[in-house]
Amino acid sequence: MINLPRLSCILIPNLPIQVERLHRPPNLPLLVTHPVEPDRVWAASEEAALAGVEAGMALHQALSAMPGALVVEPDEAGYHFRHEAASAALQAYTPAVETVALGEFLVDARGLSRNDQALALELSTAARSASGLVVQTGLALGRFTAQQAARQASPGGFRVVPPGQEAVSLSALPLAALPGLPGEAQRRLELLDIHTLGHLTALKKAALLRQFSAEAFGPQVAWLYDLARGQDSRPLSPDMPPLRLIRTLTLNEPVADRQILANVAGRLSWRISQALARHGYQAEALKLSALAVNGKELSAGQSVRPPTADEARLARLAAQLLGNLALSAPVLGLTLSAYPLRHWTAGVQQMALVSLEGQARQSRLAEALQLLQHRFGEAIVRIAARLGAPAPLKVQVELNGHGYPALFEGGGLRRAAIGLDEQWREERHWWDSHGGPVRRDYYRVLLADGAFCNLFQDLVSGDWYLDRAWPLL
Repeated sequence: MINLPRLSCILIPNLPIQVERLHRPPNLPLLVTHPVEPDRVWAASEEAALAGVEAGMALHQALSAMPGALVVEPDEAGYHFRHEAASAALQAYTPAVETVALGEFLVDARGLSRNDQALALELSTAARSASGLVVQTGLALGRFTAQQAARQASPGGFRVVPPGQEAVSLSALPLAALPGLPGEAQRRLELLDIHTLGHLTALKKAALLRQFSAEAFGPQVAWLYDLARGQDSRPLSPDMPPLRLIRTLTLNEPVADRQILANVAGRLSWRISQALARHGYQAEALKLSALAVNGKELSAGQSVRPPTADEARLARLAAQLLGNLALSAPVLGLTLSAYPLRHWTAGVQQMALVSLEGQARQSRLAEALQLLQHRFGEAIVRIAARLGAPAPLKVQVELNGHGYPALFEGGGLRRAAIGLDEQWREERHWWDSHGGPVRRDYYRVLLADGAFCNLFQDLVSGDWYLDRAWPLL
């Protein structure tokens, strides 16, 4: 049986619209434009959504569907301020908090000793008080069930799914609730009069797989079938990249010379590149903003394909964005925002390469690598340069009151340990084949995402290490 993590999803539904509603007339249809692509919709009010407006839709199409809507530029600073306030309130309970999206969080509830109802209410109240916005909360085993429970909760309320009731709680949801369901798969299922997750799970898994056995997305459908039954073992990821990275340079005096401004943009690109590379992130979008002496702020942005952390590429893109700004007054400062690529978890599958032969296999491999690089950035493909397990990674460790590891940091990792599974000492002498005497205290710790890892302290030097030979991190 799958061991599912007990998670709570805290959702601030449609956070940008909630913030805009605070200082606008009620019931006025609102469209918030995208911070990087202003000709597209980023968020739409309920009235606009009922008229058919969706996030990502071209702005002119949205206005055709909802002619009376008010178009507003995004107040990113205001949105992120309330998002971060809610995040800080949740992290006061546990460091095991994952930001899923703007206004959506997953919290590992396993280390919080409260009954489900009290915990859901407490987390919801904390996020609402910190953000000043309406919050919906779900608590269940598995992230998909917890997220759907939050979406099904009433505004300001919470919904708890008892263990064993995951499939029942999901049964009434439409097929579209499944993340990344291929359009062709949905079309064929609806032709078979399968419209809800309950209809889907009423089928035998083997029968479903026979329907799609010849399709490339067959493995993805199998994974989505498990999700529909509430079997989602994907771990929590507290180390997800932030929603955005910001670097600002305020000038000593107003500047109108574009060459000087280009040098400033290049400096900001270097700082952004360093921050991305330090943590292994890659930017999938950039936005450059200039504050003029007349108080106006001009911005330009664009997607980055493929995503990158390369300083030279980011500098070229920043220079292009500067060229797109219609500056009519001297500038007081520049701000460069990078939006790191965040992993997608909806059903990855192995591309069929082995069954091909000769030139066809090589061509398909080149095509697959090019697709991966374009979608996930230049660093997605690495050359295997060594065999065997990697060497232990030196880390900084914080101990809890019992003298056991509670937090470790190093090599771009920062992970919290929520429990100790096992402890032992290893001693070897100089005549062993490992190059010298070894005295180590090992700790097998449980991480917040449900995984285990081995930390050890070298009793000779006093230094701490992450043993990357098991498991490989």
